Amino acid sequence: MYLSLFMAFFRVGLFGYGGGVAMLPLIEKEVVENYGWLTSEQFIDVIAMANTLPGPIATKMALSIGLQVGGPFGAFTAIAAMLLPSSVLIIIFTILYYKYKHLTSVQSIIRGVRPVVIALLLVTVAHLAPRAVFSWDTFVISLSAFVVVFFFKVHPIYTIAVAALIGFWFYR
Repeated sequence: MYLSLFMAFFRVGLFGYGGGVAMLPLIEKEVVENYGWLTSEQFIDVIAMANTLPGPIATKMALSIGLQVGGPFGAFTAIAAMLLPSSVLIIIFTILYYKYKHLTSVQSIIRGVRPVVIALLLVTVAHLAPRAVFSWDTFVISLSAFVVVFFFKVHPIYTIAVAALIGFWFYR
């Protein structure tokens, strides 16, 4: 089990370009589809719980899923596996980037990767939205959160706190 947990999160860490939110489709693929450790609904619940805490979402997801699958050692295994590739690669790429960032080929590579990050974020929304927004009231909460964060520039933590209070009061 620990080897499977390590390999699942190592793949996420190795191929999870674009940061935490962009890693969510990769994490979902591993834990829901490949290994069946969580259902789609449980995965959304872990995302919701992880978003209420500070820190990178992917790390919190690895910790939570690792803990559920393999206890404390599973949590350590999942986090270590996910952070290992990026830690090694960021050291190598940062050294190379600062040495060669003036080259057109390096600038072209960065320019080509940026749209993929956006695409991965859209994949996350496309996969999660139908399962997370399943009624008119949750649609209104979702749309309201988008509007206040995007247009009114309300800090996401305040939006999450208000949504948690709404959930507490209206969904007991």
